Amino acid sequence: MLWVCPACHGGFEERGAALRCTACAREYGIVAGIPDLRLDSLAWVDFDVDRNRALLIDAMVERDGLEAAIDDVFVSSRGLTREQAVHRRRQILHGVEKNKEDIDDWLAPALASEPAIEVGCGAGQTLAAAASRGQPLAAVDVSLEWLVIAKHLVRRYGGEATLAAGAAECLPLADGSIGGFISLDVLEHVSDQQVYVREIARVLRPGANFALSTPNRFTLGPEPHVGVWGVGFLPERFQKSWVKLASGRSYEHTRLLSAFGARKLFEDTGALSPSIVFPAIPKSDLALFSSGKARLAAMYNSLIRRGAVQRLAPFFGAYYRITGQRA
Repeated sequence: MLWVCPACHGGFEERGAALRCTACAREYGIVAGIPDLRLDSLAWVDFDVDRNRALLIDAMVERDGLEAAIDDVFVSSRGLTREQAVHRRRQILHGVEKNKEDIDDWLAPALASEPAIEVGCGAGQTLAAAASRGQPLAAVDVSLEWLVIAKHLVRRYGGEATLAAGAAECLPLADGSIGGFISLDVLEHVSDQQVYVREIARVLRPGANFALSTPNRFTLGPEPHVGVWGVGFLPERFQKSWVKLASGRSYEHTRLLSAFGARKLFEDTGALSPSIVFPAIPKSDLALFSSGKARLAAMYNSLIRRGAVQRLAPFFGAYYRITGQRA
């Protein structure tokens, strides 16, 4: 079994619908076929509500189809309107095709050695893209509800994903057990970014590749989660108040890092040497933009591809990728 106890890293024995740690005797439930290996810790998810929602969504996929279940997650759990939910669902399904390009490109080194893990898989677009290529990929996410969606999305593409609910700061993985590590748009949401990056170093084998992406704190565009301009240029203690004032929305569980801050986090582990690149916005994303936004994005892409501009990108770029190997 890939998974270990997140508390003590002991192995498991199966006991009906539960896993029992052979070292510390903790027991963890299995919900909709997915081990729930989350410890009580700071998270944006109410675990009890999430378990019930996972069972409901699992039944809904079987009864009404995957699309209806995805819409229900956005409407019932995220508070979106039906129209907004349909738009977000289309983005998820479109994301599988986009991620096929990524796994053939910059994610390929992290998928080259097994087992490979994705942390923060969400609805499972990367998992499904890997399944379409016949590549096995396990995943951890803090939300069981999304993991159920990911399970069924991967099946649509002919695969069976190895999934577990868990926190990024206490991964249910043994030391040095992972051959490749992927985490897309997750670093900005974990409660303790320093602990998370140390966990990446802990679970990777020597020589294993990692690949992450995250929005840039100092982007000149609007903050991507709330659509508010200038958030990252404010001191952190003022960011939540500014977002609330400008949009009426909460800015909890989000902390964007600059490229300089991210580099320091990785280098401070003593085991991870990061390479940071600001990529162009993919053509598949441009196709979803309005005409005005697409023109701005095309201008951005023409700039960001220039080598000299990459040195200035940390001060205006939209997002960046962090790749490298464990020493």
